[in-house]
Amino acid sequence: MITNRPTARVILADPRDRVLLFRFVPPDPWPREPAWHVPGGGIEAGESPVEAAVREVREETGLLLDPRDCGEPVAVNAGEWSAGGRRYHTVHTYFFARVAGTEISGTGDDGLGHRWWTLAELAATTERVFPPRLAVLLKDLFQGVRHERPVTLDW
Repeated sequence: MITNRPTARVILADPRDRVLLFRFVPPDPWPREPAWHVPGGGIEAGESPVEAAVREVREETGLLLDPRDCGEPVAVNAGEWSAGGRRYHTVHTYFFARVAGTEISGTGDDGLGHRWWTLAELAATTERVFPPRLAVLLKDLFQGVRHERPVTLDW
């Protein structure tokens, strides 16, 4: 049996065009080696994706966003994964928001740390970063380019 688990995630950019990523160990089917992901998590019953995005950022980083800060979704991706013997199907909805500061507090780093990355660092890294092609997406976002529809990213 596969459980649907939609999520909302936020690509957070600071005033220096760096994005926040949390270190984590991904579930199956990915290698069990540390990787990086943007803040976010599951959409709760009765929440819209943007409401979940704002809540998740607050919980994971301590940063306060208004839903208007996120705008419309900038990207999506979907696929299956498993953890604890359960299988899930997830559609990730990604938003983009700028924040004034880089001081974070919250539960998002799972004890493995966090880092603000430049576009050049993301483009050059050999480490696994979620979502895939984040550096390519950021080039447009940093230039203020928003596509008519959310960009579909690889799983």
